Amino acid sequence: MTSEADLTIAGGLNQEFAAMRMKFLFSALIFAATASSCQAQVHGWHAAFEQARTAAESGGQPVLIHFHAWYCGPCQRMDREVFADAQVQQALANGMASVKVDVTQEPELATRCGATSVPRDVVMFPDGKIETLNVGYMQKPQYLNLLRDISERGKSMPVPKPIDPVQGNSIVLNGSPEPAVPVKEGDTRSPSPLDDSEVPESSTESILIGLEGFCPVLLHDKRQWTAGSERITTDYRGVRYVFWSEANRDVFLKNPSLYAPQDLGCDAVILTETQRAVTGSIRFGAFFDERLYLFQSPENRAEFKENPLKFVRIRSALHVDQVQGNKFQ
Repeated sequence: MTSEADLTIAGGLNQEFAAMRMKFLFSALIFAATASSCQAQVHGWHAAFEQARTAAESGGQPVLIHFHAWYCGPCQRMDREVFADAQVQQALANGMASVKVDVTQEPELATRCGATSVPRDVVMFPDGKIETLNVGYMQKPQYLNLLRDISERGKSMPVPKPIDPVQGNSIVLNGSPEPAVPVKEGDTRSPSPLDDSEVPESSTESILIGLEGFCPVLLHDKRQWTAGSERITTDYRGVRYVFWSEANRDVFLKNPSLYAPQDLGCDAVILTETQRAVTGSIRFGAFFDERLYLFQSPENRAEFKENPLKFVRIRSALHVDQVQGNKFQ
């Protein structure tokens, strides 16, 4: 027969066991949540774009996409010198959902975001706005400033809308000491991008005057040769462009690769056939696929027109210091 004392002891043991069981379950839940969080983000990066987008939508945050490629030297340098830093890793998860995307693995997403060269940082804000904030290698201090800017802008955005990188992509370049590497389509061979040690530093001495000072926006949109104002300029990939109005400059900055002459204004025929970057002349230009190409002679322009696809294939990125000449003639 069980005494009242025995029942009291048994009841106390049951309560103690229940408390221990609850403590164990609570600890397990914390561990599971921590493990899930670690699985979701590694060094500040989400494992996949869809995962980052879902996390961003739930928190009303921007999505940062860092486009890279296995063959990209500047990308690998950023991995070593920028993304390995603990301060950068912390900032990647502060007020945004960050993800690295290899353009060779997700070419469709790269195309939709306009990632024609790498490294490239594209951000999708909660209001649906998509911007390319950087093209090319960026040092740690500048990249931290970029991350802080993304976080602050994300906090000031209005009510979030579904994020979908389908609409137009505006570009706000932050100046890169290294050129971006063009995306290679269907090429599995190891290319020969500029090695880190071969990338020259930008300097004011290497500035070229694009299109002899004519406004690139009016030339592209209206086919008008209109001289720009020396007070309204911008530099793109080491070339200085002059504009008729500030509105023209604003249009240019939204999509500079569309308005600037291709291959830094170098003759595409000479570049393809001799691998020499020689500036072309504004007297011998041709538009193909809404892009402007310049040539040294009418013969080269005629050769280009006969088979333009031969000369517009994606090639290693040019740097301004590789160009032979001091202006577009």
